[in-house]
Amino acid sequence: MNMRVLLNKTCAVLLTLALALSLPMGVQAKGVHKVSPDYLPLEESDVLSDGFQPVSTGEFRGLWFSFKDWQTYLQGKSEAEFRSAFESVCDKSASSGLNTLIVHVRSHNDAVYPSSIYPWSVDMLNGDPGFDPLSVMVEIAHRRGLSFHAWINPYGYRNGEYTGNAALATRENIIGGIREILDRYAVDGIHFDDYFPPLGAESHNALLRDVYSTVHSYGKVFGVSPSGNISNNLANGVDVRTWLSSSGYVDYICPQIYWTDNYGSSGTETMFSDRLQAWKAMDTAGIPMYIGLALYRTGSSNTSDPGWAMSQSNLAGMLQKLRAAGCGGFVMYSYSAMLSPGSSAELSNFLAAL
Repeated sequence: MNMRVLLNKTCAVLLTLALALSLPMGVQAKGVHKVSPDYLPLEESDVLSDGFQPVSTGEFRGLWFSFKDWQTYLQGKSEAEFRSAFESVCDKSASSGLNTLIVHVRSHNDAVYPSSIYPWSVDMLNGDPGFDPLSVMVEIAHRRGLSFHAWINPYGYRNGEYTGNAALATRENIIGGIREILDRYAVDGIHFDDYFPPLGAESHNALLRDVYSTVHSYGKVFGVSPSGNISNNLANGVDVRTWLSSSGYVDYICPQIYWTDNYGSSGTETMFSDRLQAWKAMDTAGIPMYIGLALYRTGSSNTSDPGWAMSQSNLAGMLQKLRAAGCGGFVMYSYSAMLSPGSSAELSNFLAAL
């Protein structure tokens, strides 16, 4: 056995042991999964030697690739098919002037990479695919000049319930899982979405402080994309006011401001502009802000927000307004919407404004 294989095997055992010892009683038996040493590029040079230099535009131009996009474009493929499909994702994104992909890697207390904490994802992969999808994705994204942020639903919580094995939704597992990613993959950042269970503001704030510290110890960045409704966030313990008035919580925030300026039954409420202004006013610490844009709503008929059907330049106008407000960029939801015929006119106008 050569020295590298021996070191990898040793690291795998130590990692599993360390994580197991950090878990609450009862979680180990349910949730710890062994990792094959073949999947463990744990040496520092493996993580830092890919030579990636992102395409720099001076503006964060992102796209969310969700677990639903996995189901449509990546699920159930061989490694060769997976590579080809994700190359298409990256080519479409780069040719559209984007520079960052925010890709779901843990959505339902599961993982799209071999993990010693989380089981293989069924929602995204149909289980173990026989290769390491995350390694493939980071490699391809970086070759295309795209930054890659690993998107996590930290608790596996959505729509009022925990998904997958709820026993895995512990702070120890969340931090351990993030270390697992940062130890083994050259991702450029860690990203949380807007699904926070009702645990209270201090519980979430404590988690964010731990995540921020952990991610910074690897020289990476950490961002969160909360709902664009500030009042709802605060009422549910999502303490965005603290995150934007103090350092040590997030490196960037991406509020999902998914409304037009022709909102309401009369189509006259300037919802996008009003909420953009409210978010910026709250950012007293000068945290970089990238605005989440609802590409998926373009071209649709919505009685509560008729603006989406009234114009094919909503997103282009939003881009102009977020730039004027001093925001550092945007993230669009989602990849599937970028390929939808119903979004093509809005997207074309938006990309022309870049």
